[in-house]
Amino acid sequence: MMQRLLTYEALAEHYGVSRRTMYQRVWKGEAPTPVLGPSGRVRGWRPEEVARYDSANQRTRAEYLYGSDK
Repeated sequence: MMQRLLTYEALAEHYGVSRRTMYQRVWKGEAPTPVLGPSGRVRGWRPEEVARYDSANQRTRAEYLYGSDK
């Protein structure tokens, strides 16, 4: 059974940003790895990949504001 992929809209909602911001993050490589179609276009995101990305990119508020060296 094929698992449903998350859309740009669902991913933007997950991160609390606009769809345009999500497009920019994906373009810059600042987002979970998407599933690509045969033509190279983004088809969506696997929920487990989003969860893995989130756990690998957690920062405390202090790290976000002042850097990770403090």
